[in-house]
Amino acid sequence: MALSKTEAHELAELLPADLRCDDARQRLLCVVALLRELTDADHVLSNADLRAILAARFGEECAPAENTLAADLRAIAASGALDLRLHVTPSGYWCERSRLTPVKARLMLNAVQSSRFLTVRQSAELQEDLFGLVSRYQEDDLAGQVHVDQRVLKSYQEVFSALEAVTRALNTGKKVEFRYTYADFAGHPQALPGDNGSTLRVETPIALYFSENNYYVETYTSTPWRHDLEVVISRVDRMADVRVSEQDADAGRQVSELRRSAQRRMSRSFDMISGPVRTVFVRVRSDRTNVLFDRFGFGMRFGQFEGTLGEPDCTGLTLMHLPQTFTFYRWLSAAGDGIVIEEPPEELVLRSGPWAPALKDVPREALMADYQALVAGYLAYLDRARAPYAQVT
Repeated sequence: MALSKTEAHELAELLPADLRCDDARQRLLCVVALLRELTDADHVLSNADLRAILAARFGEECAPAENTLAADLRAIAASGALDLRLHVTPSGYWCERSRLTPVKARLMLNAVQSSRFLTVRQSAELQEDLFGLVSRYQEDDLAGQVHVDQRVLKSYQEVFSALEAVTRALNTGKKVEFRYTYADFAGHPQALPGDNGSTLRVETPIALYFSENNYYVETYTSTPWRHDLEVVISRVDRMADVRVSEQDADAGRQVSELRRSAQRRMSRSFDMISGPVRTVFVRVRSDRTNVLFDRFGFGMRFGQFEGTLGEPDCTGLTLMHLPQTFTFYRWLSAAGDGIVIEEPPEELVLRSGPWAPALKDVPREALMADYQALVAGYLAYLDRARAPYAQVT
């Protein structure tokens, strides 16, 4: 269906503000800009659509005849110039970069977003430049689908097709099918069976993440694959045979809430390993605060100080939301006695310290239960770690 005048004007406004069309040479370049900005595999424009947009932007006198525009398009397709590949379909035309695919642009965007060496302004400018390398519609996908928390150190060509499939499933409201693998002693991937013996997982994608040098996909299923977990985070480079399922994605309040809270839950995971989140108090020695800040940021508030402020052995108490996972325990053991989980203080301290607003509706009994669960898990982790050496004297 041809564009209406309103639609043509709306698309024309998306073209670069300094674009000019004063003669045939400029018109050819304007057509290239229009194709780059406004078309991709899912957004095709016909000859009539292209002429309508040119007329809306530059006036009717700048809209070429149908045959003239067709000749322009043939010249663009045949030239192979400007890293542009033009596709002709029964519905019209669309183009893509010959070398820079949207997946590669996404990887570059992640690297810019998470760079530790760029200022905020430099990062924003580079991101805008990268957005200019894809269509307006792909720009929206790039900007909103991947949450980044660490800088990119390396890329993995083998995950590109898996990322494409997960992205398509997210965009089309479908489930994603895959097999999750481990590497045998020869380094070859082997599919892991679920609790029902099947190696095939068919699950609803929730979000894509990039963390600790790896891509991850979070999925939901009402029939857990293993360990009775409905929500699972899987490393993309361990996913094999990834494809978009014919089944529609799960809907409802739980899935909507999972997608809405993806960024918050990511911040409460540890090395992308999620588990029960415990609200606990942690006592930190002054000379170990950098270890805490490097891992969790500077948003914590301290109270109940012991020792002389300014001295390395002074300690302070802070409230934290910590995941009960082996990766957190591994980090905690490395911190030694400089960072220690502590029993929640008495009721009067709870309601008067800097953490009082966050604990307004949290009873001390709940805090004590979280403390006991996190400490019990930590002690069990330490027992497992030392068990192989129990006979060493």
